[in-house]
Amino acid sequence: MSTRTGDFELTTGELRAVAAYAVACAAPALILFERAQPDDPRPAAALDAARVLVDGAPRTRLQRIAAADAHRAAKEASSEPARHAATAAGDAAAAAYLHPIATATQVRHILGAAAHAARAAELARGDDPVVAEYVVTAAAKRATPVVLDVLARYPRAPQGRSRVAALMTRLDSLLRDPPPTPRVVDDPGPFFHGTRADLRPGDLLTPGWRTNYGSGRQSKNIYLTASSTGAPLAAELAQGDGPPRVYRVEPVGTIEDDPNVTDKRFPGNPTRSYRTTEPLRVLEEIVGWEPPPPGIVERLRERVAELAELGIEAMDD
Repeated sequence: MSTRTGDFELTTGELRAVAAYAVACAAPALILFERAQPDDPRPAAALDAARVLVDGAPRTRLQRIAAADAHRAAKEASSEPARHAATAAGDAAAAAYLHPIATATQVRHILGAAAHAARAAELARGDDPVVAEYVVTAAAKRATPVVLDVLARYPRAPQGRSRVAALMTRLDSLLRDPPPTPRVVDDPGPFFHGTRADLRPGDLLTPGWRTNYGSGRQSKNIYLTASSTGAPLAAELAQGDGPPRVYRVEPVGTIEDDPNVTDKRFPGNPTRSYRTTEPLRVLEEIVGWEPPPPGIVERLRERVAELAELGIEAMDD
């Protein structure tokens, strides 16, 4: 496997890993460009050019030309989300030209596609920073050990005043820095859980079931709240054939803040939303609870579907 040297070594295999990462980050945003510019194939072609390298072909002028074409398409795009989506695709092809030079500007070859994809999704959803945080978080989880090792050879992402620069810095931090120590939860409760399962006092609710949000993947946690409104909403959103139910529960082990609200939307956890990897014991079923306002459940389901279309997992588990 060939090796390029400069300030350090960078193998062709590592370059392919970086390109694969950039493509995976950019591809979900492509729909935002194709909706706005359905007859312009340049960003899609840039992703295909990057995939040629990823699949084992040598780096050629194909990636450089395709990247430039996608960046021109971005300049000509009719909307800001489309512009950033096309730029993300161009950056994915340009990842092929990452050089082993220890300068901060080289980091864009690694993280630029993800940052522009996050900005595209954010703008497409009304300039909602929570959407960008979901995309950046997903990009951080997508990084392979090889990508992390390559990134560590470079200085941190350059500081800048633009929103894209801020998103790139945020992603760079997620990839390099240790996660913050979880806050010790001292909420006395009472705690509630919304579901459609028919349970009895003493039953244990355990993690491992499919989540009601996003792709419906298996959840490593089980969720609870001390909010009188949170559990009824969760019950209405829950999947299943039975009626929505709310239970008062008792955590068997330690609980932590739910990052889906505390980290992304409500710092400080005013909604008193939590999760745990250990069981919840059912104490009693709550009757006569007030359902959420009409329409809010459908709006939330529509929002989850819109996020899924952009490749955004609506549950950070």
